[in-house]
Amino acid sequence: MVESIENAIQLLITGLCTLICARTAYLTMKRTWILLGLASGVYFLGDLYWQLYLLFYGETPHYSHISYTSWYASYLFLILLIIELKGDKDTSISGEKSKRNERDRMKEVLFPGKEYKILWLIPVFTAGMCIFYMQWGDYISNIVSGVLMSVLMLNSAKGLILDKHRSEKSYGRKMLYISMLIFCAAEYLAWTSSCFWDGDSLLNPYFWFDSMISISFILFPIALSRCYRGLVGKDDE
Repeated sequence: MVESIENAIQLLITGLCTLICARTAYLTMKRTWILLGLASGVYFLGDLYWQLYLLFYGETPHYSHISYTSWYASYLFLILLIIELKGDKDTSISGEKSKRNERDRMKEVLFPGKEYKILWLIPVFTAGMCIFYMQWGDYISNIVSGVLMSVLMLNSAKGLILDKHRSEKSYGRKMLYISMLIFCAAEYLAWTSSCFWDGDSLLNPYFWFDSMISISFILFPIALSRCYRGLVGKDDE
């Protein structure tokens, strides 16, 4: 019962986030709003399948790969959102992309770099958790989630560090990076607690960590709107 209610709340939040992003993308023609709308939309679809299965069969899905595929797609769209926000001053659909070497750009996305040695702890952490989760799940899904989470966390943490050295500060951009890291932390906490399932009650920490994921989808559009107000808005004037 608690799981159904918590999932329904998350469905409502991700659904509203999708609608808000779709409307804002239509009005502003910004790629980042489209990417966030796609991220929240596919996450919504994964939750929807999970919720319908709970309602019809009264248990968690046996074929959970359907939901996990949607959630993996959401991680990918969030990664693209961070890359888009970091890489271009003007992220409008009609704007021109900066011409950078694609190989260097891909290397920057996938690896911390020599100047960010501390960030190598992120892939070490995700690799360790991947091996740990393999005791309960299949190898392929754990590897996929580990790689996507590594890239998302790396780019969010790197963006947060780079923002400190920018001459023009943006509270919204900083808030978005922090929201992404909170989202990743909540996912790992939820996955870990699900390995030690403590029943369908409010005492189960899984539901509290999963609620943190829902809160992240509230923060994402707020942070992105402030990011444009503090950063891109000046370019559009």
